[in-house]
Amino acid sequence: MMPAKPLLALAAALCAGGAAAAECTASSGPLQTPLVELYTSEGCSSCPPADRWLGTLKQSADTVAIAYHVDYWDYIGWKDRFAEPRNGQRQRNKVALSGGRTVYTPQIMINGRDSRAWRGNDPLANVPREAARAQIQLTAVNAPTGATVTVRATAPRDRQTQLVVARYENGHQSEVKAGENRGETLNHSFVVRDWETRPVPTKAPLNADIHFLPPEKAGGVVAFVEDVRSGDVLQALALPDCRS
Repeated sequence: MMPAKPLLALAAALCAGGAAAAECTASSGPLQTPLVELYTSEGCSSCPPADRWLGTLKQSADTVAIAYHVDYWDYIGWKDRFAEPRNGQRQRNKVALSGGRTVYTPQIMINGRDSRAWRGNDPLANVPREAARAQIQLTAVNAPTGATVTVRATAPRDRQTQLVVARYENGHQSEVKAGENRGETLNHSFVVRDWETRPVPTKAPLNADIHFLPPEKAGGVVAFVEDVRSGDVLQALALPDCRS
């Protein structure tokens, strides 16, 4: 049995600040964790099945999941409140980097590549778990004013890479009153509410602090390193909200 003082020190390191703030950390492992990105819209009648499929995943050392809501279907009668123009621009950029010509919803990308196997199959079943090509460390301090995420990331020197850090939320529900999904109640998981990018230096680790506003729902942060020339995702890491 460990003595009382070391136990108290460990608890303080994992969760600091009591009711006012909570701190937690996570580090990526030796193997690459697959990143699942869903591009979706509440105005798209074929998107709810993909939203439900994404909701069956768990943030873990084996899978990191996020959902970007796009705004280019808003014109057909229903404005998706989670959508941002830059989410659609990110999707267009990723499609172009992977050699694709069509942007569509729902689109699922795994490690930066289009994957349609989620319909009735497991798109993660054949994803190789190779040695990680990048490393990420996250520390999040949650307070009433929002969350501050301190990140450290390293990537191969022969790659031009960037770090993406996204705030996601679970448990969102929308009652759609117009458009293709009129009359439907939609449930959403891993909804990206905000995201930031930082270039990863080639000769030194990236160290950065990123602040997110107070959340509407519980969730966490996701960070991943991607090659800006090819779109390949080199490593991903999820850090759920701290429990105070």
